[in-house]
Amino acid sequence: MDKAALTRNLRVYVPLLLTPAIPWLGVLPAGRWWVPLVAPLTLYSAFLARVHLRDYVGAWRLGIAWAALLSLGVISMVLLSPSLAEGAVLNGEPYRQEMFHWIDTGEGAEGEPALFLPIHALHLAVFVALTWISAGYLGLALGAVLLGYMSYFVASYAAAAGSPVLGSLLAWVPWSVIRVMAFVLLGCLFARPLVVRRPWPFGPRETRLLWLAVAGLLADVTLKALTADGYGLLLRQLAGGSLP
Repeated sequence: MDKAALTRNLRVYVPLLLTPAIPWLGVLPAGRWWVPLVAPLTLYSAFLARVHLRDYVGAWRLGIAWAALLSLGVISMVLLSPSLAEGAVLNGEPYRQEMFHWIDTGEGAEGEPALFLPIHALHLAVFVALTWISAGYLGLALGAVLLGYMSYFVASYAAAAGSPVLGSLLAWVPWSVIRVMAFVLLGCLFARPLVVRRPWPFGPRETRLLWLAVAGLLADVTLKALTADGYGLLLRQLAGGSLP
């Protein structure tokens, strides 16, 4: 690798590797509110450069790496210092309570399409709108909020189940993983209009990727509707019964 390529890689990956530290800033005054707004900074420059070049695969890979590292930061905070995490992660504790109740009883939006479909539709509409008007930045910020409270639940479940590794892997339910992947792809696509100053700069290539993202979203809701009840029972059994 030549010196120029090494320099480019360092500019991309050194900031990206700082991402797990971002959630810990939530312990600062009002941190839970502004952490999502600064979280994209470790990704955004490299992400935007790839979107500008129509390197959607490269942008998507970076977005997925960023999401995984951000989730790792939240999970590590919850496992190491749950009292700090409770005040640092926006909507973390309410979402944990909602998900624990669903695992314990089977009741709640997670297993009811009539309840979760409007929530999914709202998140999708807001995400696309924010991405479009900000060249992706505000969409990533919303993604940081969603990832934050989902990761808070994941780590809380892992701790309650007494299995940090297996619990964390299983609590990241499959449909949520698919949704994250689809949202990142949509972010790559809908960041481009503002970057190139054209309202619809999409050709056949972008259309194919858009349909791929739509397929991911459909897979998300279908898998959730068909398997959520059984998966919730699996999580309850792994935890050894009722969750705290």
